[in-house]
Amino acid sequence: MTRNSIYDRSPGFYAPERRAPKSNAIVIAVFCFLMGGAFWYSLDTTLTEMTQRDCNAGIQKACDSLK
Repeated sequence: MTRNSIYDRSPGFYAPERRAPKSNAIVIAVFCFLMGGAFWYSLDTTLTEMTQRDCNAGIQKACDSLK
């Protein structure tokens, strides 16, 4: 019985140990950009919805900040 290498079980679409450092840096940069964008979008959306809810409840400062 032969022992299989870990590379035989790898899906092959991203193997950082087989890639050049430049392509690893690009993958990491794209990942950070996408995660940062998702974080910013979720934070901005949540705070806007909370401010809108406060405005609907009658808090004048919340209504002023939405303008």
